[in-house]
Amino acid sequence: MNKSITIIIPCLNEEKNIGEVVRDCWVGLKNDKKNQVLIMDSGNDKSAEIAAGLGADVVKVPKAGLGQAYIDSIPYIKGDYVVMGDADGTYDFKEIDPFIKKLDKGYEFVMGTRTKGWIEKGSRPALHQYFGAPITNWIFNLVYGSKFSDIHCGLRAMTRDAFERMRLQSTHWEYASEMIIKSMHLRLRTTEVPIKFYKDRHGRVPHLQTGFLTPWFSGWISLKAMFIFGANFFLYRPGILMMIVGFLAVMALTLGPIGRFSMHFMLLGLTIAILGFVAFTMGILASSLYDYSDKNIKKWLKVFEYNRSVIVSLVLFIAGIFLTYPLLKDYFQNNFALPFGIKNEYYSSVTGLLFIIVSFVNFTFSLLLHALDKRLTSENIKRNDGKLYKK
Repeated sequence: MNKSITIIIPCLNEEKNIGEVVRDCWVGLKNDKKNQVLIMDSGNDKSAEIAAGLGADVVKVPKAGLGQAYIDSIPYIKGDYVVMGDADGTYDFKEIDPFIKKLDKGYEFVMGTRTKGWIEKGSRPALHQYFGAPITNWIFNLVYGSKFSDIHCGLRAMTRDAFERMRLQSTHWEYASEMIIKSMHLRLRTTEVPIKFYKDRHGRVPHLQTGFLTPWFSGWISLKAMFIFGANFFLYRPGILMMIVGFLAVMALTLGPIGRFSMHFMLLGLTIAILGFVAFTMGILASSLYDYSDKNIKKWLKVFEYNRSVIVSLVLFIAGIFLTYPLLKDYFQNNFALPFGIKNEYYSSVTGLLFIIVSFVNFTFSLLLHALDKRLTSENIKRNDGKLYKK
């Protein structure tokens, strides 16, 4: 398709491997000099000198994490396609053709998958291969409703446009999860390619495997990225369910107890309804934050149109005051103390309290939603150069 390709490789003291890795890159690139091997070097050995001698572009960067190396690479990318991988020789850059063919077919983000490919014996610790990776992969697919088979694979390819639009923020290993998450938020055309995964050619222990706590820390920050960018999973649908259950419980007892269901059950319903409504509204905000197409926020702006939301909130507040009147009247008539016993009219007061709380949450949420729309619109206008954002 006559597209140029850039292979980006972060490098930290890899002088034993970097020469072979760069040579493999040029084989995969058909030795075509319109393509580029870009080494982001943060070490203090001879890796930069070796790579530059083999025709790679080398950028010296501070030691600030794997994700940061990819973030820093953006101004130096020359290719239309971007391929990413490690400098330790565990990925075979001679075999990047399947990735390029997928991009030529119109895919924008192509993940390598070791699970569906081949893994050399001894290349991955058992803890990683059979415990950590499968569990975090399962959690990811559960949270995002995806079907990725190897979210931690470091060999991946994408269009330069897709890479720039991702606007990575993670500076360490969690960049891998953030990248996949944003490929979904951006609705990129995504697929997987089976690959081969090898042991380090010179027996060096990968950075991820150094020390007992390092793999656990890597898994923890990966989960952190999944949950932060997927907060909606814990909010929107659970919030709807809690809201429905809670509201039904409260409304059913508005006129008084029903059998064994009395005030205690009603107060439980009140609590569940409030938590559900708050989770529901926060879920809307989360989905709007991570939707780069702006479709979600535009949909919810129509539902929570400003004038309508203010009127609904005001009506709910007035209705709430009216319903709580019996309780307030007894409270003031008894010198700021309630009489013993629960009258049937107190049940309607609980419903009134729910209306008052919901009116306040609805009003403040509507303000935040419209403020968020103003902020996102302002940022899109400021940054919309035809590349980073596409409406």
